[in-house]
Amino acid sequence: MDQETLNHIKELTEKVNQLLRERGSQEETEDPHVTTRIPVTDLTAYPELIEALPSIEEDFFRSPLTDEERKNALYSCPKNSSMNYIPPPLNDSASSAFYPIRW
Repeated sequence: MDQETLNHIKELTEKVNQLLRERGSQEETEDPHVTTRIPVTDLTAYPELIEALPSIEEDFFRSPLTDEERKNALYSCPKNSSMNYIPPPLNDSASSAFYPIRW
């Protein structure tokens, strides 16, 4: 390469480095209370899956039960009010570091 081409490459490299420095200083001046989120990704189902389960394109996350059916299912379960829980006794032989010294 001739000297003129090398000088031109050197000038361009210096300009790129200067732009990178300016861009880096701009990022530092951003508001620290603002966070950048990952962009949203849309997922599409495979055609084979759509053929096997055509209902997958409809409200996929919709509950299959109506509100009334869901309430009936939840409230039909017996309550555990007869259960009497007795926690195990505490171990008094724990390290003395956990207890204040008594005189």
